[in-house]
Amino acid sequence: MRIPLEQPRNWSGLLGWGLVVSVVIMASALMGAIAALVVPTSPLVQPSGRENRQQGQFGYELTRPVNLMLLGVDRDPELADDSPDLLEGRSDTILAVRFDTGGQRVNVLSVPRDTEVDLGDFGWGKLNEANYLGGVALMQASLEALLKEVEFDRYVRLNTQGLVELVDVLGGIEVWVPYPMSYRDRTQELTIELDAGWQRLTGEMAQQFSRYRQGPYGDIGRVQRQQMLLQALRDRLTSPTVFPRIPAILRILQNDIDTNLSIPEMLALASFALEIDRDDLRMALLPGDFSDGQDTGMSYWRVDEAAGDRLVDQFFQASDQGEFIDDVRQQTAFGREESPEGDRSYSNNPLPVQPRIALQNATTDPQAVERMAAYLEELGYEDIYVSDDWGTVHRQTSIIVQTGDYTAAERLRSDLGFGDLEPLSTGDIGSDLTIRIGLDVDRLFREGIGNRE
Repeated sequence: MRIPLEQPRNWSGLLGWGLVVSVVIMASALMGAIAALVVPTSPLVQPSGRENRQQGQFGYELTRPVNLMLLGVDRDPELADDSPDLLEGRSDTILAVRFDTGGQRVNVLSVPRDTEVDLGDFGWGKLNEANYLGGVALMQASLEALLKEVEFDRYVRLNTQGLVELVDVLGGIEVWVPYPMSYRDRTQELTIELDAGWQRLTGEMAQQFSRYRQGPYGDIGRVQRQQMLLQALRDRLTSPTVFPRIPAILRILQNDIDTNLSIPEMLALASFALEIDRDDLRMALLPGDFSDGQDTGMSYWRVDEAAGDRLVDQFFQASDQGEFIDDVRQQTAFGREESPEGDRSYSNNPLPVQPRIALQNATTDPQAVERMAAYLEELGYEDIYVSDDWGTVHRQTSIIVQTGDYTAAERLRSDLGFGDLEPLSTGDIGSDLTIRIGLDVDRLFREGIGNRE
């Protein structure tokens, strides 16, 4: 059977990094001093034994990698603020997060809410129904079955309305709005009006940015915007100016969060989260495509199992030496072998299959894309296409790791000799990697980088 679904009435949004940091900072500020004395430690953490060198040192550290399931739960507007059912709604933000102690990074895998999954006794349906139908237990079982080798150590559920207030308490967040967003739905009491360009978003504006679905990628575009919001919220939450606002953050979140994290675990996650570099927060979208809905009358996100398995291996495998992927047979863009039927599988001597690269112009020079394409072809890359121009000028060229293949991205950057890696899935949805061409290419090409002998 398939489950008849309702359209969610609320928004999903700023969960991931911002939620983790805000929760753990909140806990550490209020209870860190007493935790070491009265709370038994867990097997996930140990006393750090280190001096407070940074603001992230809260007395505990992780003993091993930790997998966290993060859910942003829609709030039913008809429920009272003190209702026990506030966190039993549909989970429109679904993130699988790994705190990788070996690689010193945090990997965030965004799972589209419309992903088709087996919901056990409830039949096949969309993943965002799992929390509504069976609570945390069904959601965790469904997500673990989808991701196969991943087992979650802990979970966090947050009512997304609390994050609207959180953004306001933080004084807003700065986000690039790629195009004007205007939409009105009287039945959902939803009005969206946002101008293009850099904006300091209030909580209400962030809600609009997250809910907008009329862009070129529909609901997947919304997932991309969530990642943009997560990065902006992470930057804001790690600012020292946030610490005086901790009591206000606590007041907002105390009724909107459910977790099985202990206080020492929160403190250890805080220490880890605040010590990693900004570029070591890596985000990717679980690869797949929307079904046409002709068979079921409803469109689902159907996961590309081969690509999804490889991405999960990259994000959740052990990383004791701090290397992301060493085995060429585990790469998603290079090191693949194509069978005559188009099936991609690994062999002992894999044939190199290049990544699909989208070119996106973020300069004022209409010839920049042509020159970049010619340079890539000179380097031996073949699967190249041109995407829509980016809406603003960038000084630096960036390589967007659309499908989470950082090995391929790093190899491309090495071949190019320039480019900043962007650990997001905000590029062209049909690409493995998106090169967003910046103004720096003009100088580089004038110096002859694209005219090698």
